Amino acid sequence: MIQISSQTRIFIGADPLDFRNGFNGTAAACRRHLNQNPLDGGLFVFINRCRTMIRFYFFDGHGEWVASKRIVQGRFNWWKKGQIPSDVMAEHLYLLSRGGDPTGMSLPPPWKRIT
Repeated sequence: MIQISSQTRIFIGADPLDFRNGFNGTAAACRRHLNQNPLDGGLFVFINRCRTMIRFYFFDGHGEWVASKRIVQGRFNWWKKGQIPSDVMAEHLYLLSRGGDPTGMSLPPPWKRIT
């Protein structure tokens, strides 16, 4: 089970990703595009070129999780390069996965950042 807590670091890939590559290609994209080690426990989120699919990549300490969602109508709203917030939260991902627009979403800052 993928559990997103307030301590989970979330990384968003601004560039579209080719989803035909599976686990290895997605892990390589974490390293190449985001300069992060995919085995450090962060949650990585990517979109395809047509913006009709999103992919979540997560390593839980025992294995890799890859989850994809494809929508049948419309396109996902996605951040432009340079506009991805530095503090993406689980609420952004929930809104994104439900077809909402996380790019204009504003949340109150946490009372105390948990590190």
